[in-house]
Amino acid sequence: MIKHFTEFHGKPYGAGKGEIRITLNHKKVFVLNGKAVDALRKASHVKLFFDEGRKVIGLRKAEPNHPNAFRLNSFRSSSHRTITAAAFCAHFGISPEHTVLFQDAKVEGDMVTLDLTKTVNVSRGAR
Repeated sequence: MIKHFTEFHGKPYGAGKGEIRITLNHKKVFVLNGKAVDALRKASHVKLFFDEGRKVIGLRKAEPNHPNAFRLNSFRSSSHRTITAAAFCAHFGISPEHTVLFQDAKVEGDMVTLDLTKTVNVSRGAR
């Protein structure tokens, strides 16, 4: 009899389509779905924040000319956006080995928060 089960920490593909979905890959690129972009008030640029004690990333809408603004780039569909955040990740030592999904993305006031302690690996593996 098999006694060493490992629980799968994930959801079926397509689950949570109406929720904020943000991933971060090994290239330090965030991918935001349309709901996440809407939560950021359809921002073209964001500022990135990090709470080292709680391991929480914050994203807040920014003016395009702000010196710390990161541009949201178009990605595959018209609603998804990416943020190239290698400088931010390097500065704070954030280095996922695989693509991770933030399971507890929240809107807190005018900021979207992402808890690094509540992620799940969503990599598809070698292609």
